[in-house]
Amino acid sequence: KIVSWLKNPGDRVAKGESVAIVESDKADMDVEAFDEGILATIVVPEGGMTGVGNAIAYLVDQESEIEAAKAQAGSAAPPAAPQAADDNTTPPPPTAPAAIEAKPAAPAAPAATPSRSR
Repeated sequence: KIVSWLKNPGDRVAKGESVAIVESDKADMDVEAFDEGILATIVVPEGGMTGVGNAIAYLVDQESEIEAAKAQAGSAAPPAAPQAADDNTTPPPPTAPAAIEAKPAAPAAPAATPSRSR
């Protein structure tokens, strides 16, 4: 789940800079940019959820590439809608975020998956 975005579309980001905060089952964590560039578009809004390896935003090198990144993001399946606090359905298990992606989307480094004892 995306808790908050620390950067806005159009902002320049540096490699290693925190761009979003995500929630896991154990803690809130920063998501860092794996490359430098311009945050072209946000794919998963605050409160939204997505699966591991899915893009949450797109980075581009030049401002002239922003519209193409928005078009690519628009052609992707929409993220899951935020759940209401009074929703009685069981939420899906927490997932690790995908890195914000640089042209074209590539999955983030694999996240550790906790083992569950029964």
